[in-house]
Amino acid sequence: MSSLPEEAKKYILSNLNKYNKWLNSEEAKRWLLEREEREKEIAELLSLDNFDKFSELDFREIVSSLWAYAGFTNKDYVADKILEKTSFEVLKSELKNLLYGTEPFAKRYDRFFEKVKGIGPAGVTEILAFVKRNQFGIWNEKSRKALKILGFESVLPVNKCKLSGSEYELVNDFLKSISKIIKDGEVDLLFVDFFLFYVSTYLGEEKVVEDEDYSFDHDEIIEKLVEIGNGLGFEAESEKLIAKGARVDVVWQAEIANLGVLNYVFEVHKEGSVDSLILNLQRAKNNQTVQKLIVVTNKKKLDEVKEEVASLSEDFKKSFNLP
Repeated sequence: MSSLPEEAKKYILSNLNKYNKWLNSEEAKRWLLEREEREKEIAELLSLDNFDKFSELDFREIVSSLWAYAGFTNKDYVADKILEKTSFEVLKSELKNLLYGTEPFAKRYDRFFEKVKGIGPAGVTEILAFVKRNQFGIWNEKSRKALKILGFESVLPVNKCKLSGSEYELVNDFLKSISKIIKDGEVDLLFVDFFLFYVSTYLGEEKVVEDEDYSFDHDEIIEKLVEIGNGLGFEAESEKLIAKGARVDVVWQAEIANLGVLNYVFEVHKEGSVDSLILNLQRAKNNQTVQKLIVVTNKKKLDEVKEEVASLSEDFKKSFNLP
């Protein structure tokens, strides 16, 4: 196990009594019980003894119970999108290999994401933690926020949504070290996740980002936009060809009586040419159902986009949603 950064170790030890006290609250007891129920359900469905009987219906049941998809009102839609991109037979085979294969874990983890599309690290690591809580932790927005607060930015890629297998192994190594502190020498990474949930929810505040050129994870923002769109009642999709030559990051689609289909297009701009970004959006606008074009980026890049758009036609500028 990796040695914890000194700052992180001090922060954990200084807040351990408060955490242990909170564990006795009714709120914490209720959430712990919920975790135990989910673990029992998912671990049983995905046990090696039961795996041959694992069905598409079982997979849909798991998706509906994962915190990774809590923001989606229609959980069947999430499962449908995953199974549109990856057949259930491939998903089942790769999930079994991920959990029980004999090759090095990092290799199996990377292979899973090469073969299975439509499901992200938050959902996959949640499944891993519920099936093998002594080996794998959860990598999601809350755990990353907590690790930032604790002071792990120098040793872990806390700003990345998607990790390689070797990076995830490093994360688990540090999580095991945290577990040794908060659970009297035991290794229980599902319990560590509960501690990280407590840290992200109740302890500390992340530093206010004053840099206008702050970094962000491109793929994570796309996932959030899809989640928000579905939560608002749109049919939201990522990586969609909306018009000839225009594949965009996210589309929110709605069917409205008397108006037909309306589309709202989002492009997440982290790097690359602003001219290429605008050209892609101009092509997207050729689709008459597109109502608005939205660029999601940081303050510095947004100013660059505004400057370029200012010289374009009024019709295009009216479609562009810029603050």
